[in-house]
Amino acid sequence: MRIIIDAYNIIRTNPESKGIEQVHGNQKARDWLVDLCRGVLRNGEEWILVFDGDGAAAVESMGGGSLVVRYSAPRTADEVIRECGEDAVALHIPARIVSSDREVQVQGCDRQDSASFIEFVIKRTVIPQRQKAPSKAEQAEKIIKALQAHGAISPGARIDRQFKDELVENISYLCARKLPPQKMARDIEKFLRDRLALQPDPQKEVFRTIKKVFE
Repeated sequence: MRIIIDAYNIIRTNPESKGIEQVHGNQKARDWLVDLCRGVLRNGEEWILVFDGDGAAAVESMGGGSLVVRYSAPRTADEVIRECGEDAVALHIPARIVSSDREVQVQGCDRQDSASFIEFVIKRTVIPQRQKAPSKAEQAEKIIKALQAHGAISPGARIDRQFKDELVENISYLCARKLPPQKMARDIEKFLRDRLALQPDPQKEVFRTIKKVFE
């Protein structure tokens, strides 16, 4: 995938980068955009930042992708962007042109305006939170409630703090051995049958219910 970026169009339509350019000058604004793109480049992607005027071209390879910085002089940035897009179409490379300026669009290339591009980059920079693994106590409570709802545990069964602690201890031991869910479910079912005299279960619903907690 080739992403061709009208660099100054991005800088001058985004409030943050526009402020950087006004206070600190063009170079700082260019650095801001290059750093932004560098942080979200992915494997198989080629990002081309096209700036108007003179400057030192650069190519960086990272994570299986490449970030290209180009300066358009003596031509305009629009001309270079169109050339990059037309080249991609001719080579059958999927491409997207990022600009709010409709003058730089190329038939056969996708289009993305500057504001939505910034949103796209921000979403890529957000690291998804890993779901917290349930504690052993939470797993024990979940097993008990699921089996009660299923009817496998009789209403008169004694489930006190000592029993729950023993169940948690069993779960912790099995987890420490890094057993597969199927084996853990079998061992926990045996413990429960020994302690609670579970109802007959010809359909193995108890086993499946416990196994689901560990998957």
